Amino acid sequence: MAVQFPAQAVGGAGGAKAILHLMPEKYEQFVKGPSLEVDVKSGATAEGLFTFSLCFSLLWVMLKGPKNLILQIWLVKMATVGLAIVGSGYTGPSMNPANAFGWAYVNNWHNTWELFFVYWIGPLVGAVLDARVFKILFPPPETKEKKA
Repeated sequence: MAVQFPAQAVGGAGGAKAILHLMPEKYEQFVKGPSLEVDVKSGATAEGLFTFSLCFSLLWVMLKGPKNLILQIWLVKMATVGLAIVGSGYTGPSMNPANAFGWAYVNNWHNTWELFFVYWIGPLVGAVLDARVFKILFPPPETKEKKA
């Protein structure tokens, strides 16, 4: 974990820089990363709900959904795109703190505790709640002990 978080943050910043570097100049105004369009509490709640929904769909598709890999990928991508479209009016949903950090680094944004609350704490709470809810709704199968 001590290496994973910084590596994801560096990857998020590198990805955002690469997108801006490769994007033609006439389209750069359309690519800005996540941006808070509502108050802080609503934004954190929205990010938490978007992350919860994304994680739930990912877990369901991979563990309980169809066995066809192409269909699994398509379902996860449709969930991601759907949540991005729905969330565009709230937070320009990041649903991933590393993604939010990358755009914040590139644009010199999100340097306040309020936006840390929205783009880091909201998704963290959403992901943890999702893991708990998924485990309650779909408990893992019981393992039988073999007698020697």
